[in-house]
Amino acid sequence: MISDECLAMQIQQGKECAFEAIVRRYHGPIHGYIVRLGGEYHVANDIVQEVFIKIFRNIHQYRSSLPFRPWIFAIASNAYKDYLKKTYLSRDVGGLENMDGMMLSPDIAENQLLIHDQREVVLTAVGSLKTIYREVLVLRYYQDLKLDEIAITLQIPVGTVKSRLSTALHQLKNFFAEGADCDEIRING
Repeated sequence: MISDECLAMQIQQGKECAFEAIVRRYHGPIHGYIVRLGGEYHVANDIVQEVFIKIFRNIHQYRSSLPFRPWIFAIASNAYKDYLKKTYLSRDVGGLENMDGMMLSPDIAENQLLIHDQREVVLTAVGSLKTIYREVLVLRYYQDLKLDEIAITLQIPVGTVKSRLSTALHQLKNFFAEGADCDEIRING
């Protein structure tokens, strides 16, 4: 498999197929990131389109000496913040799958509803965090970025990433009080 950095260099050379490969590789992760930050599903679609337009227009600014993944998530993070500035949208938790029309047995349906309810509680908890804590948490645990990659993405020191992540986990622990065991989540690079 061709590395992201190699694809980025090919895009800089004008190879459309390399850009298509990046879109295929990152559409889902970027969409998930935006939804988990608080964007509604249909709004996330628009933001993701804007992200890939910005990538295409600004690919010449990418330096191959830096990892590509944090660069692309930085663009996504900034696009989401731009959206919030434009719309003055208050935080809203989205991303729940539509369960209408599912044909399930009663046991499976009950289990699916329980999972759905648990997921809704987690999304509500994550959505209750301030954006600076939510984005660090989502990048680390949903997008699996390392601490140094998050620092590059958000253009903040690694120490600040650790601090924000610790604060986010502490706030989630308080949110769940006696519920989910947040102690199992570890801050690691």
